[in-house]
Amino acid sequence: MFGISTRKSGPATPTLERQPQPYLRIYASDFHARDAELSRNLSLLIPEGRRHELCSAAELGAQMVPPEADFVLSLLLAPSLLDGLADAVLAARAAGRSTTLIVAVTNAQLTALGEWLTRRGNENRLAGVRLMLAPNAESAVRQLPQRLIPVIEDNLIRMPISTEVENSPMRNFYVFSPELQALVARIRAYAANGIHRTYLLGGPGSGKTSLAFYYYLVRNRGRFVSVNLAAENTGDKAAVKSLLCGHVSGAFAGSGARTGAFMHARDGVCFIDESHGITGPVMEVLMEAFDNGQYLPFGASAKQPLECAIVFATNRSWETLQNSVNIDEFTRIGAATLSVPELHKREEDMIAVVATTLAKLSDRCTSWTQPKGVSEEAWLRIKQCRWHGNIRALVRVLESAFVDYGIRGGDTLIQTEEIDAGLKLWEPANHHSHQLYAVA
Repeated sequence: MFGISTRKSGPATPTLERQPQPYLRIYASDFHARDAELSRNLSLLIPEGRRHELCSAAELGAQMVPPEADFVLSLLLAPSLLDGLADAVLAARAAGRSTTLIVAVTNAQLTALGEWLTRRGNENRLAGVRLMLAPNAESAVRQLPQRLIPVIEDNLIRMPISTEVENSPMRNFYVFSPELQALVARIRAYAANGIHRTYLLGGPGSGKTSLAFYYYLVRNRGRFVSVNLAAENTGDKAAVKSLLCGHVSGAFAGSGARTGAFMHARDGVCFIDESHGITGPVMEVLMEAFDNGQYLPFGASAKQPLECAIVFATNRSWETLQNSVNIDEFTRIGAATLSVPELHKREEDMIAVVATTLAKLSDRCTSWTQPKGVSEEAWLRIKQCRWHGNIRALVRVLESAFVDYGIRGGDTLIQTEEIDAGLKLWEPANHHSHQLYAVA
């Protein structure tokens, strides 16, 4: 059935009963819902033997029946209208369907999208969603084939801002792109199948800590303990051994006992960040633990079993790691690798970062006009940027652009010149450190 969908009372006619289940259901403005050419263009994307429904946004409501379509598209509608539809998609997925909601917004709806994502994420009601940024309906239809891929994993990793501080506020790490969805699925498989030593490779700001915490959530036991080797490695073997293995009372002059990272984690996860620092005394301590699955706290007479999983993380390339130590030491680490795809390859995650960052910045506005989004040209700058600093760099650029936008005043969209100024400050195209970092 094409055109605006209708609901008729009474028994269905035999003709309707023989219709195949819809492959794609689109909710759009009345103007787009009556657009015959748009309907024809959409029909070209539908598999043979299936159909699509083009529905009016007036059919959206708080209590909606779970859709039977494989995909549901919100075509440039205000995100504030989507709660009922998103809840219906969640209900369909809970019933065993792989229904996926595709939310397409314009550049001027980015901040509203960020507010919606933040709220749904904080309520832990965000799953089965894909994102699209399109200036008009025609652009959305052109991009649609890239989005007609079911979402298998959740869109969200909820984690504490400080992973080892009790009652720490929570934050959202968004997982929308197929590339990051695939990585999350692999992490889930690692944790569920006893892979207890893992190396996360990813550039600065790519989300390695969040992904390591997700491994811990799937493992679902013990504690998550984080050790930053760049900050804590002094080059003193006794200090490193105390940090990882702990020490007994009196091991150092006037010292009490200390529980090391391995014991504190119990059978959970010890996350060793900045692990390109695994050289010298750090490597010696790890080899003692890894060779026999046990470790000796400094000054102790009895060894303890190594029960926790180890997740290493580094922003260096694999070649840099190989060259930093001899091959025997390197192979003893024996970790399965996970490569975090770079942000510039993950368009949907970029949309989420831009949207939620703008929503957060807009919430602070008092005398400045809240930005509704970024211009089409500014989005192209963001989309085409290499983003060596990944999420962290994109947030810094947006913060800088927001300040320049607020001072300039005028329209409601952040413009190209503001993004360009931020790029010069926080994401230079050429820098000596670019060659060091992992690329995936």
